[in-house]
Amino acid sequence: MRETYIDPPKFEVSNLISEDNFVIALGKITLKDEHGTSTEYDYCDVWQLKEGKLHELKAYVVKTDG
Repeated sequence: MRETYIDPPKFEVSNLISEDNFVIALGKITLKDEHGTSTEYDYCDVWQLKEGKLHELKAYVVKTDG
């Protein structure tokens, strides 16, 4: 993360949904670019667990209109 981001991303989780071996997080993420300008995105993380451990993670990030 140190090489990818100027500052650590800021997450705001609006919903956590769990069923069977899946956990889904919905919310907003704020990232700074190389000029220090913050941009907000909507995000969705889908975690799949197997035997009590993270098996797969799919993450989706979409720039918001604003």
